[in-house]
Amino acid sequence: MKIGVSIEPYGKAANYFGDELFQKLASFGFSAVDYSIPGTKYELYAMDDAAFEQQLLGEKAAAEAAGLTIHQLHGPWRSPPRDATVEDRQERMEKMKRSIQAARLLGAKYWVIHPIMPYGALDLDTEDPPKTWKMNKEFFTELLQYAKEQDVTICLENLPMAKFSLADPRQVLKFVKEMNDDHFKMCLDTGHSNFFPEANLSDVVRQIGPELKVLHVHDNMGDRDFHLWPTKGIIDWPGFMQALRDIDFQGVFSLETAPDIKLEYAPYGEAFAQLCQIAKNVTQTL
Repeated sequence: MKIGVSIEPYGKAANYFGDELFQKLASFGFSAVDYSIPGTKYELYAMDDAAFEQQLLGEKAAAEAAGLTIHQLHGPWRSPPRDATVEDRQERMEKMKRSIQAARLLGAKYWVIHPIMPYGALDLDTEDPPKTWKMNKEFFTELLQYAKEQDVTICLENLPMAKFSLADPRQVLKFVKEMNDDHFKMCLDTGHSNFFPEANLSDVVRQIGPELKVLHVHDNMGDRDFHLWPTKGIIDWPGFMQALRDIDFQGVFSLETAPDIKLEYAPYGEAFAQLCQIAKNVTQTL
């Protein structure tokens, strides 16, 4: 199984390693990348078409030269959410389409995104969940048409917000099945799923089955979204790996965690190598 890691092109790892970013990641033991561009104010979103294409094709070439696969791309999200107005949602749609285009240029088949939150992240105890569902259905039906044109698969991600109606992985799965399209699947975030203890992670994997195409792998104690390294929290990793085996998961063990941002250059690189080794140890049961 390939071991991947989430990297923001304008984040700390990119600043530390510069043009050698992908070569460094490969030297640490990684074989895949989750290219994460969540910030809608990133330079990438403001580039003209020619510069945008040149930048991303250059990134793809650099990754390939290092022997890395850009397996997935994380699209834009905002906290706190701003999806309440037509104008907000249109701006989100434009940025999402742009990042789907980026996924195609990078050769990433899978594009990960959060549900929109038109009534906020605390709608579960209100009358809004049916409206949240309807708004997401309309929004993603439009976005899906564009994704299909780009031959990119949308993977909807579960969230760590216990009071949001489209956060529980079982609800996300229900939504994905209702969309019923080969270009609309699911990203299972292990740490986020841990916020729903009644939804046993291993059972959730088996329920998702063939709809599961992408992973966000990290750990926590079930109360805060700390994005800890695997085995540093309370997730049952042997059980999780057995569940992946049971559904014949063929994707990437993609980490959405990283070394401490406070580390200096050399320890930072060493920590990346340690993180990759932990992931390899976890996946050896598969």
